[in-house]
Amino acid sequence: MMPRVPILAMGVVIMAGSTHAQELLFSDSFEEGLGHWSQQGDAEFAVESEMTNSGVASARITLWPGVEPAYQRFQWVLADLRPGDEIEVETWVRTHAVTEGTGAYFALVFLDAAGERVGIAHPMMGVNIGSERWERMVARGIAPQNASSATVDLILHSTGTAWFDDVAVRRVARLEEWPDRGDALRTVDVVPSDVVQPRFAGLGYHVFFHCHDTTPELLDTIIEKHWREVRPSFARLTDLREWDRQKLSEVADHIERMKATGTEIYYTTWDPPAVNTDEERARNASEVADTLEYLTRERGLDNIRWYCLTNELSLEGWGALVRDLPRFRAYHAALHAEFQRRGLDIGLLATDASPVENWHTLEWAAESMDEISAVYGGHHYINNQPLGDERFYPWFSERLRWAADLARAKGKGFILGEFGCKQDSRTVDGVMLDRCVYFETPEEPWVAVQLADAAIAALNAGLYGLAYWTYMDFPDDYRETYINKWGLFRWSGDDHSTRDHYYGYGLLTRYCRGPAQVFRVETSDPWLRAAALRSLDSGAVTVVVLNRYLGTAPIEVRLGALAGDRPFRKYLYDPASVPQHPFGDLQPPSAALAPEDGLLRDELNQDCLAVYTTDYDDDAPSAIAGLRVAHAEEGARLEWSASPDADLCYYRVYRAEGQTPEATLANRVGSTVATSYLDPGGSAASSYLVVAVDSSGNPAEAR
Repeated sequence: MMPRVPILAMGVVIMAGSTHAQELLFSDSFEEGLGHWSQQGDAEFAVESEMTNSGVASARITLWPGVEPAYQRFQWVLADLRPGDEIEVETWVRTHAVTEGTGAYFALVFLDAAGERVGIAHPMMGVNIGSERWERMVARGIAPQNASSATVDLILHSTGTAWFDDVAVRRVARLEEWPDRGDALRTVDVVPSDVVQPRFAGLGYHVFFHCHDTTPELLDTIIEKHWREVRPSFARLTDLREWDRQKLSEVADHIERMKATGTEIYYTTWDPPAVNTDEERARNASEVADTLEYLTRERGLDNIRWYCLTNELSLEGWGALVRDLPRFRAYHAALHAEFQRRGLDIGLLATDASPVENWHTLEWAAESMDEISAVYGGHHYINNQPLGDERFYPWFSERLRWAADLARAKGKGFILGEFGCKQDSRTVDGVMLDRCVYFETPEEPWVAVQLADAAIAALNAGLYGLAYWTYMDFPDDYRETYINKWGLFRWSGDDHSTRDHYYGYGLLTRYCRGPAQVFRVETSDPWLRAAALRSLDSGAVTVVVLNRYLGTAPIEVRLGALAGDRPFRKYLYDPASVPQHPFGDLQPPSAALAPEDGLLRDELNQDCLAVYTTDYDDDAPSAIAGLRVAHAEEGARLEWSASPDADLCYYRVYRAEGQTPEATLANRVGSTVATSYLDPGGSAASSYLVVAVDSSGNPAEAR
């Protein structure tokens, strides 16, 4: 069982542009000196009158050459703090001759009763911030369970000079207790008359495997097998400008397979050239258009719908364009003009900023480049809330609603282009560890629970689509100084085993497909989260319910006009008993529930995720025909005729020695989407059975 925070609920939450009230705790423009601030470290601390953002004074820190940077700082103490308080800090920064270290920034540091640090939040850092003009810095943090006070530290961790001005500290949320309903019935009300998103594109993944060298066997038996099973209807794909036409053709082959699963693509460049003139930007736009024209017209890949210049506003450094949005606009203006000239029906996304603290760039984009933007988007990683924190859901919901409403006001959608649980990001023995900190720990089963929180929040906020980072790991040999291990399944030598969240988030991907209508859902208990959608293609209805209550919760799902006569299959993810499968098969349904008077009645244990859906059929696919087995030195080579069924998903291969195998897990040797399979363990005495499986998980008759 996960450790949990107290029974708390999110109070007032503020986003940029909101009219909700805030509680100003402290402000200082240093007109009255430094009386509120202590000074720590070897530096020159002073009030400055010749360099100000507003008024007549600022606070200055100078580290002269030869002084070792050691987080020299001004510090103010916030004593009025409770666990769960969300604090926002804002200040303005200016620098001179700062060329090393992390530059000038602030940190919001949460402390326990013993004065030990238990949490920290800070804005984006960099030696160039404030070098040319005063720049606003803002960040928010939520006080952890054991926090009793906090400090605001104005820091210079570089030689040179930094000025700080117009500091403001606000409490934007204070948590209140949630009711404990014990074993009382909870209701989930689906409101079909209130559509929060008329065309949801789906849950999906950021995809990177097309950038790596793969073998046909790996594609058929692992990558494509899992892809067809989770059937994502939305994906974000990386583009690399270094690709030649041969590599681009291979990438197109991958996208063609995604088109076959109905996957809509958001395409983004990872390494755009840094250029400064209109002529150079026009040349860049022409090269991007060449790539997209080849993919969409020559290869017919009209599932590519969206494009963005760069990942997370990065250009000559991560997130650099956060501070130079007019430059981002200039790039996109050139792209828009070129797409228009060529008649490319691909919309541009703004701004792709990460994390939510940089989503203020969306406001700028909506005001300054809406006419060339077709959709809005951003990223966020859940670095500040632990897996067991049930407060994350309302916190994230508010932010997503703010972003979706901003986009909706412009008649457009919002895409969460990357999200995931807590990042590691350490460098150990010269290797950058880009991975989720909970993997390979006892907490890993709860990753799926927090991802479900995020996904349900996104559905209820009315997002257009979202993509988890990432579908699968990067291979071990990707780069000597960098590893990326976020996938639903591993890529470590021959180890391609599934991680626990494959059976949670993968399940959501499979059944929260687009295009779909998403409906408003209300629950009678804040510990219960739920979302509902109906496929625009098939009319299938899916309801997702997550129980975050500290015990079993009886539930009643009120479907209204969505009920129909068809039973709902129930699929369950329980972090206390993860349905791991040696071949990575998604779990079968745990029950079939028939609506009674428009109601589904069930109960869910703590942290359990249930998917109730009519997106299935009960008809088994056709059996394969013409199985042929050839024996060779490398093993047994099997070939067969394809199953003709349109909803074929993959094939299971079974082996027995000296007798016809039964379709049991003990006899299974592999899976593939191809009509051939190499079994290295096969011999002349081996007999085989190949069973087709459809997209509802129904196996063909074994014969």
